[in-house]
Amino acid sequence: LERPPADKAIVVFGARQTGKTTLLEHLFQDRKVKWLSGDEPQDRELLASLSSKADISILLSGLDVLVIDEAQRIQGIDMLLKRLEDSKPSCRIFATGSSSLELAGGVMESAAGRLWPMTLFPLSVTELADHNSWLDVMESLPIRLTVGSYPEIVTHPQRSKATLRYLFESIVFKDLFAIADIRRSEQFLHLVRLLAANIGNLCSFSSLGQQCGLSTPTVERCVSLLEQSFIVKTLPCYSSNFATELKKSKKIYFYDLGIRNAALDNFTPFSSRSDLERGALWENFVIIERLKWHRYRQDETQLYFWRDRNKSEVDLLEVDEDGSLHAFECKLTNAQAKAPKSFASKYPDASFEVITMQTLHRFFQSETSDLS
Repeated sequence: LERPPADKAIVVFGARQTGKTTLLEHLFQDRKVKWLSGDEPQDRELLASLSSKADISILLSGLDVLVIDEAQRIQGIDMLLKRLEDSKPSCRIFATGSSSLELAGGVMESAAGRLWPMTLFPLSVTELADHNSWLDVMESLPIRLTVGSYPEIVTHPQRSKATLRYLFESIVFKDLFAIADIRRSEQFLHLVRLLAANIGNLCSFSSLGQQCGLSTPTVERCVSLLEQSFIVKTLPCYSSNFATELKKSKKIYFYDLGIRNAALDNFTPFSSRSDLERGALWENFVIIERLKWHRYRQDETQLYFWRDRNKSEVDLLEVDEDGSLHAFECKLTNAQAKAPKSFASKYPDASFEVITMQTLHRFFQSETSDLS
C-alpha cells in the first residue's frame, strides 16, 4: 500500500465497526493526538466555532495529529477540512467517515487537491493470512461465508450471531436514517432483504420496486445510498462501449456476508445450504475480496461481470490500467471450466482462471498498511 502524502489530509472511509478508529489509535498511540467525533454534540459545536485561522492555530497547537471521527455528521465538513489543511503547522489531519453520503461528494470536490481518500473494509483474507496463516484462512472459509469478517466477529466468534443482529438492527443503517432522510420503513427493509436474497443475480430496479412497494427511482436511490454506506457493491456489466455499459443490467453484492445473512436472519452453516446458495455466497465472497485487494493496492483496475444476449456469462472481469482483460469464474470445487466460446471469440487476448475454495490463496498476495 502506497504511503499517503504528508501534505494532504487523510480521509478514511468505511462502514461502521470496520475498525477505522482502532486502526488510527494503534498507529498514533505514541503521538500527541486530539480526537474529535461527529457523534458528539460538544465536538460538533467546537468545530463549528472555528471562525478564523487563529482559532484553528490554537486548536492544533502542540498536536502531532488531529483526528475527526464520523466526519460525515459535521455540517460543512468539506470547507472545515480544507481550512484545517491550509492552516496546519506540522500537524497531520485525519478524518473518518462511516458513510460517503456527504464526504465522497462534497468533501472531495470542495477540498480537491488537499485530501487523500482511503477505504477500510471488513478484514480481508490477506490480512487474516498475515495475522495467522493461509492454512487457517482456508480452514475458516465456511465460517467467513456465514458470519463475515467484521473485526469483532473475527475476534469474538462465540457471539457472532448476536453481534451481527445488533449491527444490522442498530448500526449499519445509522447514517442512512440520520443523513439521507431514509426512514426505517418496511419497504426499505424489504428491499434490503430482497437484495440479500438475490446476490449475484441480474438486478432489475423496476422488478424490485414492484416487490417491495417502491417506485423505480426510489429503488435506484436506495441502492445508491446503500452503496455509498459500504453495505452493498454494484457490479456493472462490461461493454467496450461505455454508453452501452450504462444501460445494461447490474449485479449487487454485499461487502460483508455476515451483514447479508443478518438481513435474512439466516445463519445456517455453509455446508448445510443448497448448492445454489453456496455458489452465490462464494461468488460474492471472491468478488469482494478481489475488490479489497485492488483497492488496497491502489491500482486502477475496474471490476465487472460479463454477459451476452445468449446468457453466456463470466462471473468477474477485471480491466487493468493498460486495458488488459482478466476473466474469473467462481466455483466451489476444482471442477474444470472454460471461458464461454462467445467471450473467448470476442476477447481472444483475455486471460481466464477459475477460483475455487481450494485455490483461493493463489489469487492474493500480502500487502501492508502504513497510514502514519
